[in-house]
Amino acid sequence: MNKITIAELLPHQAPMLLLDRLLDYQGARVRCETRVGVQHALLLDEQGNLPAWVGIELMAQTIAAWAGMRGRERDEPVRIGMLLGSRQYQSQVSAFAAGQRLIIEAECLLEDGGMASFECRILSGDRPCAEARLSTYLPSEGELATLLDTA
Repeated sequence: MNKITIAELLPHQAPMLLLDRLLDYQGARVRCETRVGVQHALLLDEQGNLPAWVGIELMAQTIAAWAGMRGRERDEPVRIGMLLGSRQYQSQVSAFAAGQRLIIEAECLLEDGGMASFECRILSGDRPCAEARLSTYLPSEGELATLLDTA
């Protein structure tokens, strides 16, 4: 797992590639890591902290890493997915501090025809910082081409 870079799993590129690495992937579960710093420059506040609302994107990119690993298992290329929504995003902090190491976890609860629901949380050490349930959609290559043509 350590030989796979996060950039190989996500369709994102700098400056919007917000995760540092994949820590673990097992079936329905995935764990990623990031340390708040220069790779988040576009999103940092005046004190160099990452606002808590960015946690939703950290969770979404962790789900994208899960999808990227599933694609690798099937010998498929990385595909663009869509965040459809979030439910009950709750953060115990107003911002993630500069230099803070964050562990982002996601577990797939339900999957049906490209639609999926994930229970997600962000930890700093063993302390929960944020949690939410995210709904996503991973269109097939044909559906994505149609969506991009009509956009």
